[in-house]
Amino acid sequence: MKKFKLFGFKFVFKLEKENKDDVQVYSESYNLKEKVVYILLIMAVLSFSAKFHLFFNHNSYKKGSIVKEDIYAPQTIKYNDVAKREAIIEELILTSKKEYIHVPEVEVSHYNGMKNFYDQIIALKKGTKIDFNYKIIEENLEKDINKNLVKEISKLSTRKITAQRDSLLKLLSEIYESKVVKEDGIITIKDEEREKIEKLTPLEQKVLHTFIVPNYIFDKEKTKEEIEKKTSKIGEQIVEVHAGSVVAKKGEVLSDKKLELLSAVGIYSYGESVTRLVMNIMYLFIISFISYQTLYRTFKKEILKKNTYRAVLILITGAFFILRFLSNEYMFIVPFEVVFFMLGILVNPKFAFTMTLISLGFLMPILDYNLIYFFIYLFAVVLGTILLKDIKTRSQLINLGVQLSIVKFILFFILSYFIDTMNVSVVMKAGQIIIAGILSGMVSIALVPYFERTFNILTRFKLLELGDLSHPLLRDLSVKTPGTFYHSMMVATLSEAAADAIGADSIFTRVASYYHDIGKMKRPKFYVENQEGGVNPHNAISPFLSALIIAAHTKEGAELGKEYQIPKEIRDIMYEHQGTTLLAYFYNKAKQLDENVQEEDFRYSGPKPKTKESAIIMLADSIEAAVRSLDEKTPITIEAMIRKIIAGKMGDGQLSDADLTFKEIETIIKVFTKTLMGIHHVRIKYPGQK
Repeated sequence: MKKFKLFGFKFVFKLEKENKDDVQVYSESYNLKEKVVYILLIMAVLSFSAKFHLFFNHNSYKKGSIVKEDIYAPQTIKYNDVAKREAIIEELILTSKKEYIHVPEVEVSHYNGMKNFYDQIIALKKGTKIDFNYKIIEENLEKDINKNLVKEISKLSTRKITAQRDSLLKLLSEIYESKVVKEDGIITIKDEEREKIEKLTPLEQKVLHTFIVPNYIFDKEKTKEEIEKKTSKIGEQIVEVHAGSVVAKKGEVLSDKKLELLSAVGIYSYGESVTRLVMNIMYLFIISFISYQTLYRTFKKEILKKNTYRAVLILITGAFFILRFLSNEYMFIVPFEVVFFMLGILVNPKFAFTMTLISLGFLMPILDYNLIYFFIYLFAVVLGTILLKDIKTRSQLINLGVQLSIVKFILFFILSYFIDTMNVSVVMKAGQIIIAGILSGMVSIALVPYFERTFNILTRFKLLELGDLSHPLLRDLSVKTPGTFYHSMMVATLSEAAADAIGADSIFTRVASYYHDIGKMKRPKFYVENQEGGVNPHNAISPFLSALIIAAHTKEGAELGKEYQIPKEIRDIMYEHQGTTLLAYFYNKAKQLDENVQEEDFRYSGPKPKTKESAIIMLADSIEAAVRSLDEKTPITIEAMIRKIIAGKMGDGQLSDADLTFKEIETIIKVFTKTLMGIHHVRIKYPGQK
C-alpha cells in the first residue's frame, strides 16, 4: 500500500496480485489472451528499442549554445537542407533582372516640349509679337512650367539661347536613351548622365529637370511573377550526411540551421527527446490496444493452434529483428512481403492481411515513421490479399512477388513526385523495391518446406504434393486395395465438388479423401470393395470380432499416416470420417446371438466431424458406396438415397459438431446428385448388344 500527501490531500494506492485458480489459468480464453500479448509484446519491445537512445540524451542544445565537443552523425541520412534552398532563392532574387514598362511617348512629348519651349523664347527674342504659350507645353508635359525660367533665359543672347537649346536637347535625348527609371516612387538616372548634368549651369539644370521624367516604370507584378517561375524550379536541396561525419565542431555556436541538422540526424535536445519518447509510447500503446482487440476477437482459432502460433511468432520476430538492426537506408531492399506470403500460406490470407497491417503499424518507430513505406506496403498487402487466394503453385507465388514489386515501384514514384522528394536516392530505392519483389517469392518458397516440417503445418503446396498419386501411401493403396483406392477416388470427386460449391477448402477435401481409408490396407479382404470371388472372411468369425476389425481401420489409418508424416489435419479426417456411426449389420447379427449386446460396442470410436470438410467426406463416403449398390441409377433414385443417408446421419447426431447449415446441406445434395449422375450415366446400347 502506497501513501502520499499532495496539496493537503492524502492519497492511498493499494496494489494486489490477482489470484487465478487452475480453471482460469488453463482456460481457452486465458490462453488466447496470453498468446496475443506475447506477439504484441515482442513487436512493441523491438519497435521501442529503436528509441532507447533517447533515454540517455541529456544534451541541452538550443540556439546560441556553444558546442563543448565535436558532434558526430549517428547514422547516414538524406537531409533536406531548407536553409540552403532559401539562400539560393535569396541569391536568385537579388541577381534576377527587374522588369520595366517602357513609355516611349514620354520621351517624344518632353523632347518636343523642350524644343517648343526654346523656339518660343527665340521667337520673342527676335521681336515676334506673340505671347509665350505656356498652356500647350504644360498640356504636353502634364505639369506646370516655372515662369521665371522664361525670364532668365530671355536675358541671354539669341545665339546663346540657340546653343543652350541644342546642347540640352542632345543631352535630354541621351538621358532618355540611357533610361530614366521610376521604382517605388524614386526616380534614378545613370551615374554617367548625372555627372553630365552636374557640369551644367544652375539655369540649364533647372530647365533640364523640368523636361526629365521617367520613361521606364518598374513593373512589380511582372518581376514577382518571373522570380516565382525561377524559384519554383529550385527543388529541395537534399544533402547526404554520412554516419560518423562531424555535424557540429567544438566551439561552434549553434544556429537554427545547425539545430535543424542535428535534429535530422537524430540528435535532439533533452526536452525534445522526452517529448519524442512520450509520443512513441503513446503511439505504441494505441497500436497495441487496437491490435489486441482485433486478434483476440477475430482470430481465436488461428492463434490457439499451437504449431501455427509458433510459426507466426518466429516469422514476426525474425522480420522485426532484421528491420530493427538494418540501416533505414536499405529498408526497401528487405522483402517484407515474405512475412505476408508466409502467413497467407501457413495460416490463411485474411489472417495474413491483418497481421501484416499490424506489423506495419509497429514498424513505424523503427522506420522513423516513413509514410511512403507504410502506404506502398499497405497497398501491396491489400492487392496481395486478393491475388493470394488463387495461388496454387510455387511459380505463381514468384510471379505474385514480381507483380507486387512493379505496383510498389510505380506507387513509390507517384508518392515521391507529389511529396516533391524526387532525387537520386529515389531511383536507388526504386531499384531496391524491384530486387525485394523478386526475392520475396523465392525466399518464401525456400522457407515454406522448413516451416511445414518443423511445425507440421499443412499448406496448399504440401497438399498438392500429397495429392500426387505417386505418393508411397497412395501407390500402396492402389496395389494392395484397388477397390478402396477406386472408392477413395470417387469420394474425392464428390467431396471436392461439394466443398467448392459451399465455399469450403476443396483442395484439402480432395486430398484428405485420397487418404481417409488407408487403414484398410492392413486387412484389405475384410472390406467388401476388395473382396474377390465372393469370399467374405467375416462369415468365418464372430460379429464382435468383425466390428472390431472394421472399426479399427480409422485408428490404424491415422497411425500409418503418422508413420509417413501425413499432416495432423488429414489424420483427423481418418478418425472423423466415420464419426461414431453404428456398424448396424454386425450389431444386428450380434443381437441375434446375444440380446444384451450394447450398441456402444458396435460404434466407431469417433470423434464426430468438426469441420465442413470432414462432414462432407463422411457423407460422400457413405453415399458413394450406397449409390453403387442401387440397381437403377436415375436422378430420382440417387437423390432419394442421398437424402435418406444424410437424414440418417443427422438423426444419429453425426453432424452435430460440424458447422454445416441447412442451406449448405441442400447444396451438397444437389452437387452429389449431379456428380453421381455424371459418374453413373446410362450407357447407350448399340445394335447387337445386350
